[in-house]
Amino acid sequence: MKFLKVFIFACFLSSCQNIEEVKKPDNLIPEDKMVDVLTELSLLNSAKNKNRRILEETGLQPDTYLYSKYEIDSLQLAESTTYYAKKYDKFDGIYQKVKQNLEVMKAKMEVIQEEEQRIEDSIRALDIKDTLSVDSLQLPASVLIDSLGTPPSASSYN
Repeated sequence: MKFLKVFIFACFLSSCQNIEEVKKPDNLIPEDKMVDVLTELSLLNSAKNKNRRILEETGLQPDTYLYSKYEIDSLQLAESTTYYAKKYDKFDGIYQKVKQNLEVMKAKMEVIQEEEQRIEDSIRALDIKDTLSVDSLQLPASVLIDSLGTPPSASSYN
């Protein structure tokens, strides 16, 4: 009797598991292209969250842009994502490459921002030097202007 209960319970558990192997879609996006698509998608989502008003004003649709750039459609992206998600090793590899791409882009942006900041600081330093190098007491009278904005005349000194 105990054996029968255990056997029925084991049959019940084994029947509950219906693990189907995910079929490879006909229009599967190759892994290298999927890395590019997911990298771009990550950037677009960030831009969409940060600059929503600008995107709405320009009428730019990030998803449409992505699909046209990589010549894919939403169904193809969804099927490919589902397929790779079921293949953990492949999906993990894809996301590691996406992460690496984003880190490289971030490093490049930081270098560009540092260079722009250096240029701004140099310009600001030049402006400060220029304003300090001019002595108003040594300017010719034609350059001096009184508080009313009229240049001094020779008769005003008499």
